Amino acid sequence: MFVTVLFGESRMEMFNINCKLIHFIHNLKERCGVDMKVCVDLMNHNGTVMNLETKRFTVDMASSLLAEREYYVLLQVCRNDDDGSQKYIPLLQSVSQSHQELTELLRKLCNPGQEGDKKDNAPRRGRINRKGPASHKEQGSKNVSEA
Repeated sequence: MFVTVLFGESRMEMFNINCKLIHFIHNLKERCGVDMKVCVDLMNHNGTVMNLETKRFTVDMASSLLAEREYYVLLQVCRNDDDGSQKYIPLLQSVSQSHQELTELLRKLCNPGQEGDKKDNAPRRGRINRKGPASHKEQGSKNVSEA
């Protein structure tokens, strides 16, 4: 049972998830070169943060939170003491063109509620509408006339 964690300059490491969560987190920080005092978490391909740090002192196994053979991005968790909010900083420096969806998920995670998110949702709905043959023709003619 293992997962792959993406971090640094396009680096990836495989980790055993058949262990207690506290040991998994310790090994994660050690092998990825993260200070032991830093709070870390993982994000899956859907943009879901796994909330490892909140459960690190439980007796739960890492396999109870993480899906076997999945890819995760290493995140640093920064807490704002004033309002208790959290900010996530991806510890993956360069995301290649083949990971554009991942880039978008990281941007949304790091900047929640910004106006850019609203603009990005409109084109997505347009892409979904273009899947059908009739709507593809309609969308294509609208784009040509608008341009």
